[in-house]
Amino acid sequence: MFQNKSILSLFPSLVWVHELKREDYEAMNPRLLEGVEAIVTPRPPLKPGQTWQTAQDLHLKPDFAELVAYINGAVESALEFLELEFDGFEITGCWANVNPQGSPHVPHTHPNNYLSGVYYVRVPKGGDVITFHEPRQQLNIISPRTRRHTKHNASQINVPVGEGKLIVFPAWFKHSVPPNAADSERVSISFNAMFSSFARTVSPPKWQGISGQGATEERGQ
Repeated sequence: MFQNKSILSLFPSLVWVHELKREDYEAMNPRLLEGVEAIVTPRPPLKPGQTWQTAQDLHLKPDFAELVAYINGAVESALEFLELEFDGFEITGCWANVNPQGSPHVPHTHPNNYLSGVYYVRVPKGGDVITFHEPRQQLNIISPRTRRHTKHNASQINVPVGEGKLIVFPAWFKHSVPPNAADSERVSISFNAMFSSFARTVSPPKWQGISGQGATEERGQ
């Protein structure tokens, strides 16, 4: 019927997935776990739907300097891919999430930042995806049934994750994590990054995490 046909993908929502070398993350992750455990132990009781989260200053602690180097490399790579002009960037917050069995992360974004991301330290089977949600809310006005779910018609997409993976995405991209179906804890380290001229005044997190002991309500991945 047609002489030619093409399909254009316009204005895609990008997610950058970085995989560390096995020997590198197998050496680093035990040290990261030890650092996280020192902050969240002893664990206070949680209400349903809560997770243990540290304060957002892990990027300033020597125990996490090795991971910060990987984060900086991944963020710089994303900004270079986008061919942006910028005066430098800074990590504006970095915190650990410890998800017990049944604990989810509700859908959320990370305001006042340009990029966000997650590094996966301990990922049990049953707690090994992050979910990204369709950002174009107007699509829900008409939502026909589908013969088969694909990435072109889905309202949310699960991205598989594993130990040693570092994911970067736009801070506005709504994301969540299903309840941890494993019988062991899932440990990840999240971060935000912003251009240096904004970072000191606009981007620091408004919520408070653990200082020594305590737990926060579900806040950010």
